[in-house]
Amino acid sequence: MKTRLLILSSLLFLSLITFGQNKVNLVVFAEDGDKFYAYVNGIKQNNTPESNVKVTGVTPNISLRIEFEDKALPQLKQNMALEPGFEHTAKIKRDMKKQIKLRYFGQVPLEETTTSNVPTVEYHTAETTDNGTSNTVNTGGNNTTVTTTSTTTQINNGSNPNNTSINVNMAGVGINMNVSGMDNGTTTTSQTTSYTTTTTSSSSSSNSQPVKNNTASNQQVATTNAGCRSAMTQSSFETMKKSVESKPFSDTKMSTAKIATKNNCLSVNQVKEISKLFSMDEDKLAYAKYAYDYCVDKGNYFQVSEVFSFSTTTDEFNEFLEKH
Repeated sequence: MKTRLLILSSLLFLSLITFGQNKVNLVVFAEDGDKFYAYVNGIKQNNTPESNVKVTGVTPNISLRIEFEDKALPQLKQNMALEPGFEHTAKIKRDMKKQIKLRYFGQVPLEETTTSNVPTVEYHTAETTDNGTSNTVNTGGNNTTVTTTSTTTQINNGSNPNNTSINVNMAGVGINMNVSGMDNGTTTTSQTTSYTTTTTSSSSSSNSQPVKNNTASNQQVATTNAGCRSAMTQSSFETMKKSVESKPFSDTKMSTAKIATKNNCLSVNQVKEISKLFSMDEDKLAYAKYAYDYCVDKGNYFQVSEVFSFSTTTDEFNEFLEKH
């Protein structure tokens, strides 16, 4: 029986390791010592303002908001797609124009991280943890409802002394193991609490039709204002797309996309593909406006509106086209 319990413990341990490998740590520090609150997915993580904060056990795809203790400083917002299994660091700094910015700084594997004096908090998805309660957080146009639910880890062989089942639920992932030969007729149950976050938007979504992933590498058109005659080849475009997609911060994606676009010429379909790499409509719109001068088939530029999620963004984009 001890051997079987050891095997079960090992299986459970391996499951926990696999689950942990899908997490990241996030460190945010202010180069000039400005104290701030870090909000991850709309939830405040540190209860006191700090100039250096580490949040552990974060999901790889998050939205980060920084609110400074000094209310004169602007809020900073970033959507981040972080590589699992690493500790990622972001730095708050001022640029040449003294504007405060959030910049990606680097990453190290989780197993290589060291203990430091950085204030550390474990990532949590609700500001209150009462069992079975819900909290609604306003995140600038979106209503985020955080619902807590209970899960159990149970070892039970009550009625059948020759068969034992172990059920484990971790963040919605269920693990069920059946083991024969145990003669203990007891049941052990541990209660844990998990949290589910759902987000709804108050804006109305436009009825966008599915976008076909066509290429237009051989288009020949009249020279544009930017001197473009034909779209970049598909192989060159794929290289550009991978480069933009690999950047974890939206502003880094934007600067990379703009530099690549400025040095090349794109088709409408290629502009759409790059625009879809941004998660926020405002970023998609900003890139679409920028790329207009570098598009070789402006007559079809209205099709770029298919990438927007909200009708208000489409209206703003159409107003832009009317002026150009």
